[in-house]
Amino acid sequence: MSCYIPLVFVVDRPTAEILRVEVTDTLAYWTVLAGPTLTVVEDVDGFLCHLRFGRARAESTTKTYAGHLKRFHAWCDEHDLSREHAAAELSHYLMKLRTTPRLTSGRGQGQLPQDSTLAPALAAIHGFYLHLADLRRISAKAVDALFVTAPHPATGKLVLEPRIRVDARPSHASGRAPAASHEEFAALLRATRTARDRCMVALLGACALRVGQVVGLFREDIHLVPAGSTVPGCPYSLGPHLHLEKRDGHPRGAANKNRGTVVVPVPGPVVMLYADWMRERLAIPGAGNAVWAFVSFPGPTGEPGGQVLGTRRVQDLVSDLAQDAGIRHIHPHMLRHTFGETAADLDVACDVLQRLLGHRDVASQNVYRNPSDARVAHAAQAVNDKIFGPA
Repeated sequence: MSCYIPLVFVVDRPTAEILRVEVTDTLAYWTVLAGPTLTVVEDVDGFLCHLRFGRARAESTTKTYAGHLKRFHAWCDEHDLSREHAAAELSHYLMKLRTTPRLTSGRGQGQLPQDSTLAPALAAIHGFYLHLADLRRISAKAVDALFVTAPHPATGKLVLEPRIRVDARPSHASGRAPAASHEEFAALLRATRTARDRCMVALLGACALRVGQVVGLFREDIHLVPAGSTVPGCPYSLGPHLHLEKRDGHPRGAANKNRGTVVVPVPGPVVMLYADWMRERLAIPGAGNAVWAFVSFPGPTGEPGGQVLGTRRVQDLVSDLAQDAGIRHIHPHMLRHTFGETAADLDVACDVLQRLLGHRDVASQNVYRNPSDARVAHAAQAVNDKIFGPA
């Protein structure tokens, strides 16, 4: 039997909520309720179920999409728009998003959203409409209002591309570099006060782990053995490494986005930092039987510690460390970009970088390939030397 756990978002009219639906002990997804009686929005619920169970997307993805679709559905109700009519008016909804300051507390409160925050909202809406089109619940006219047919840049096959979109990836020219610099990474490490935090920051930057992958690691996933040695049941013999396993049922809803198992090499400095954390961990009363690689410390109100960490805890940790270090705001994914951009600057082959970052599509790494002005100038000089001969 499904169990509904509400997370309430209040809007003036109509009332709307997103809810976590527990299907089994380890499987759950998020859905949307709306209207005066808070009933399930059936077409949105069907899409979110399909996303979770038909396409094997993470629970956290359905939570994010549910939040975006809750707001879109409320806008449709406010303007008395059917799904057909809303498709033709999507540009007006995007304008509403662009001109509505963030109301909730936190960083960016009172500020207008940027393209990088609008893009996920559009992705949720476009995915929802593609699902409705697959089920033949909207007309070809509505599909034409939202999408245009174009050849895929890699395969040449005809695909549907959104007519309305924003650039989700800020460029260096915008002044908001997505990567933390090497100096910022070092400053974060210096600002840490515990071996656990130092090791987690190192894994984010030196192994390019996503925050959900860090908190989802089991101790058995980490094989820090020298080159030439193996762990029983694991044939990898090229040195220290860890396994990123896709698992459901994280107690705090964290998600590991990779599909299947990904093997990530672990550099020597991180091996030593993990050993320091293992020694520190011995002093935590509740950590002995915990399967998780990283656990909580004893709390001020008497909690023994040893509980699993959530992604928000690590996000707040990195933000606090940046503040303590006196540098700009840093979030964990910027450390993954540190690794990706460094590898791209070293001209690491595309297929190798794809493996290191765990990307399904080799084109996903293009965001990391942002050559500096100095590298561009050096390349231009090299080409001209070849054409005209060295000066």
